[in-house]
Amino acid sequence: MRIGSNLSGLELTAQHHLFQALSQLSLSSVRLSTMQRINRGSDDPAGLIAVEQMRAELTAIREAEYNASRAVGVAHVADAALGEVGNLMISIRGNLVAAAGGALSDAELAAKQLETDAALEAINRIGKITSYGGQKLLDGSGSPLTFVFSPDVTQTSTLALPTINTSALGAADGRLSDLAAGGTASLTSGNLGEAIDVLDAARGQVLDARASIGAFEKYTIESSQRLLGSMEENISSAVSSIFDTDVALETSRLVRSQILVDAGISSLMIAGQTRSAAAELLGAL
Repeated sequence: MRIGSNLSGLELTAQHHLFQALSQLSLSSVRLSTMQRINRGSDDPAGLIAVEQMRAELTAIREAEYNASRAVGVAHVADAALGEVGNLMISIRGNLVAAAGGALSDAELAAKQLETDAALEAINRIGKITSYGGQKLLDGSGSPLTFVFSPDVTQTSTLALPTINTSALGAADGRLSDLAAGGTASLTSGNLGEAIDVLDAARGQVLDARASIGAFEKYTIESSQRLLGSMEENISSAVSSIFDTDVALETSRLVRSQILVDAGISSLMIAGQTRSAAAELLGAL
């Protein structure tokens, strides 16, 4: 055994293992305190790159899910408005059938026309005020609407909404506005057959629009939401497996490192005491 002022081989070995144990102890302590396996690039360079790429993709997926949620709101608002337009048209049809019966007095016929005019005005009002998030939906300014339900912004989906007003709805030979007082198909015009045809054509346009909205919600929005949810779940799981701390494993490493640190300190103390005792013994000779 070397005896002198410098550390002996035994002490150097003990010191080397002590530093290793201290390094692992520090690393395990950081990972357990942050619950992250990767706290700096040197912990896992390749893992860090993979995690950051997946995090960016997760952010895009969550925004796409938010877009889908807004699209559902748009679809519901538009469908509800079109449903009310359909109800108003049913009321108008009732007035037309009553007028065609020939049993109404002039006063009753005038009252039915007032009701029809009010219903037509309500249809125009619905077309003007229906909106979602400040965006008009049925006045013709917001169609078609474009949505992104994918992390890839180039993948878009469009929803065409009808223009709801009495001048736009109707048949080729007449518009819903013609049913108003003084129009060519009003209740007093004598053209009630034409009025029924125009009304049925307008109702068909509204029903087609509702069916289109429903199909868009069911087959485009909802299917996209299911896919996005599955993507988010699987990518989040992958990020967790790479980035998060394995608590059981890291705890066992922490305990092992603490034992090695205690043992290393004891070894250094024993080696130092042995060298000192040998030096004293030689000095006494």
